Formats: sequence, C-alpha cells, structure tokens
Amino acid sequence: MKSSSSSSSSRVASSAAKKPPSRRRTTTTQKSRRQKKGGHDFTTRKWSRRDEEEEKEEETFKTFGTTTKMRRREWISSGTAQAVSAWMFMENAFTNGKLAFASDEGGVVNRTTTTALTARELQDQYWAKLASRESAYYTYWWALPLAPYKTKTTFITNPTFNEEQVIVDAEGNRTILKENVLSDKVWTFDQLQGLLDVYVNVRMTVVKLKDGGLWVHNPVAPTMEVIDAVKKLEGQHGKVKHIVVGSVAIEHKIYSGPFAQYFPDADVWLPKDDWTFPVNVKLADFVPIFPNKPKFLPLSSNERSEETNDFVPWKDEIEHETLKVGGSSLRNFKDPWFVDTAFYVKETKSLVLTDVLEKVSNTPVPVATIDPEPLYVRAMDKQGESKPMTSETRSEGWGKTVLFGLLFNPDSVDVKISLPNAADDLLDAFTWDSRWKLAFENLTNRKHGFVPPVLALLAFPRRKKEVREWTKKVCEDNKWEFTHVIPAHLDGPFECSPTEFQSAIEYSLVTSPEENFGKDAFTLMEVSRLSEEIGSLEKPMD
Repeated sequence: MKSSSSSSSSRVASSAAKKPPSRRRTTTTQKSRRQKKGGHDFTTRKWSRRDEEEEKEEETFKTFGTTTKMRRREWISSGTAQAVSAWMFMENAFTNGKLAFASDEGGVVNRTTTTALTARELQDQYWAKLASRESAYYTYWWALPLAPYKTKTTFITNPTFNEEQVIVDAEGNRTILKENVLSDKVWTFDQLQGLLDVYVNVRMTVVKLKDGGLWVHNPVAPTMEVIDAVKKLEGQHGKVKHIVVGSVAIEHKIYSGPFAQYFPDADVWLPKDDWTFPVNVKLADFVPIFPNKPKFLPLSSNERSEETNDFVPWKDEIEHETLKVGGSSLRNFKDPWFVDTAFYVKETKSLVLTDVLEKVSNTPVPVATIDPEPLYVRAMDKQGESKPMTSETRSEGWGKTVLFGLLFNPDSVDVKISLPNAADDLLDAFTWDSRWKLAFENLTNRKHGFVPPVLALLAFPRRKKEVREWTKKVCEDNKWEFTHVIPAHLDGPFECSPTEFQSAIEYSLVTSPEENFGKDAFTLMEVSRLSEEIGSLEKPMD
C-alpha cells in the first residue's frame, strides 16, 4: 500500500504530541492535585491529553449540566452496556517487559528477541503500547465500547488515485500523463474498531471546497491527533464548513457530536431517517452534545432542506442520492432500517460512500499495520501456534480478520471455547483449514468491489426495486462520471466506474448466497431464515 502512504501521509500519533494545546488554564482541580503532591509546582510538566479533556469537561458541565462520568454511570445503569464485560476482559494492558517498535518492513520487532511470540504475549504487548499513546486518547469511548476502546490511533493520508491523460501531438506521437486527481483535495482518516483481535478500519473523508473550507464525511473519534490534523488543513484550506453523516449506522454517526464541538461554526447534517438500534432514538437525543442543532440531509441534492427551504450549500460541487431499505420489524417494515448516501465529488470524480460497496486486497489497510499484533494473533492456524512477524503473516491475519468481520463465522474455522480457559480460548482457540484462502480470494478477486454480505443477504433482497432505482440514479440518471469509490471500510479509494458499480450491485441481487460467498454465507443464511420465521424480516422480493 505504498501508493496510499505518500509523503503527505502521516501517522500523527508521533507528530501530534509535539505540539501541546494552546490552552493552559490552571483549574482548581489541577491546583489541588499539585498541593497533594507535596506542594511541588508541576506547571512545567508535559501537557497531556487527559489534562485537556478534564478542562473540556468543565466546559461541558457548564453547557449541558453533566459530565462524562455522570453520563457513563447513567449509560451503564440504563442496561445498554452489554459490551462492558467484553471491555473488562480485553482491557488487560499488562506487559512482560517486551515492547515493540516499527520496523522498516512495517511490522514489529521485539526488543529482547526476534522470535515469534505467543498470542497472549502479542496481546499484552499491544495493549501496553496503546496505554502510553496520549495523542490517540478518546474521552467518550464508552458510548460505543468497541476495541481498542480509549485509544483510537489514526492513519491520515492524502490518498492517491492516478488518472491517465493521453496527449497526441501534430505528428501523431502519443504521450500518457498520470495525475493524482486527489492531491491536496481529498484526505482520509482511518481508525480501527472491533473485538477479540478482529479489527477493521472505519474511515472519515475530508474534501476541500473550491471557494475555501472543508466538507467532512462520517467523522471518526476526535482524538488530539485527528483534531490537530484537521486544524492544520483548516490553516491551509479554510474552516470546516459542513459535517455530513451519510449513514444511520451507529459506528459512523456517533462521533459527529463530539467532533462538531471542535468546529462549532460548522453545520452538521444527519440522515432524515435517523434512528438508533436497538431503541429508536434520534442521534441528537442519544448523544446530546452538538454545539448547534443538526440539520436533516435531504434525500437528494435535487431536493430542498426542511430547515432552510434551500438546496444543500455544497450542491454545485458535491451531489448526493440516499438509499433507504425497509423490510424489518425494527422499523415497522415500512420505514428504512438501512440508510446510506452516495456523494459525488465533481472535481475529483470521487464517489464517497459508507457501506454499500467495499473492496479488499491481500495487503492490510495501513492503520492495521501501525500496531500489527492483532494481525499476528489472528494469523495463527491453531491454538498455541506462533508465526514469524513478517508481511506474509500480516496478510494472513488480515484475510482471516476480514472473513470474520464480514461473515462472522466462516466455514473454514472451528472455534472451541472451554469455560475454565475462556480468557485464553477467546484469544486463540481457532483452528483454520486451508479453505479460508479460497474464501478470501473470492473477495480479493472482485477488483471493482462487492456488496458486503450483511447487505447482500439481509437487506437488499427485501427491497430489490428500491436498490435498483437508487443505483440507476447514481450510475445513469444523474450522469455522474466517477472513476473511483471511497467507502468507509476496507480499501479506498479503489477504481470503479458507473458501469462497474451497477454491475456489482446487480450481481448481489441476482446471485444466490452460496454463489456469492460460498459456504461462508451459511451463518447469515440461517439468520435470514430464522428472522423470516419469527417475522422480524420480510421474505425476499423479486
């Protein structure tokens, strides 16, 4: 993935910490702490992320009458903290004195030995590294308790997508020029989310507007490294003007409020059919920390906003169409339970999406290789095995991670958990046979993307007509001439034309689950069948 980590690419975990926040106001709490420490003056100590967050908490309390700790207690007592037990199990950041650092190959090298480590040693090493990464600390991690929890390391890049231009001179000589159409116009911010060493990336996309200013799609957790990087872009290209959420999925919208706090002058746009699983609550009520009341995103850039009675301000540069899929008892069958929006950036010919189309390659996404220990754990073919820390092992770990992340229970893996050893078994009690390679190859061979299994098996079959109508708008009616897609997961950007996009969507609508994903589709097929039997999903439509 060298092309995606250009000279402008940065892992801000190291650089962001060099520049402390400008605010250095001493709070009463901080003064009392200094008095408790023997009366010494610690005003010259290094300013940490937690110091900044404590200070911000005071401002939050003044505005909303509540603090993070208070909201966390309410959240836990409300019964929605189902993942807290998983957090308690995974949050064991202990170390055996074996620290890792990046090697030239992009993996890790153990300080005391270069031999392979056990799954437990790798995990301990991983959590020890994250524990000291102040610039990636995120205060509100508990609102969506997915690993790696408090630490959201980010890979930030100005991605590369080369467009060829053929020039023919008077004598008929042909010259082919390649230009990175995204240079200094589009940036992506990737973080990791998951559980049990199955971490996939979630992506925020930032677009520079022609008249100055930034357009932000699906914010990620606003850590210090993320905010510092966006502030730097503001200094070069103008302020963040619009924060746009294109999906109702909780992992893509829950950070929009905390992110908007750092850019209070920006307008926040949420999907019109916003809801939150498992309770149908609007995001602004579920996470009531937006500096200004969010607006609803019209279903199309050709429609007017309910709040302003005007078109979206970016219509001349970025057009959009929203897909709504119903057919579930979660939303009374009629209302959509899946919502995604396609945004067409005219200048760069980019199609920015959330979940509808994804692509994966053998090479792990860069953010997964910053701390690659989870990849080494997941690469193990059987319990107790250790593998060399090489690029090949990372690729194997990535393949198995993707299969777990997309299909939940791949056919090529056998999982055996014994209660006395549950802590260790949940880490590496996985026995893989060689068929996983063919299953992963089935995905990597789709050069222009595929519809993720959850959508292909559970959502789209219930609303084929609506999916086809939306796809026709994106690929034909609106005359969008996109050359690539930037999704919110896995690879991106990747090459894809309107014709290729339409073919990928249609393939998911006309093929059987087995033809599409082989025996790996069995678990989702069973979910679909059982959901139909109990009446929570409609039967597929032609």
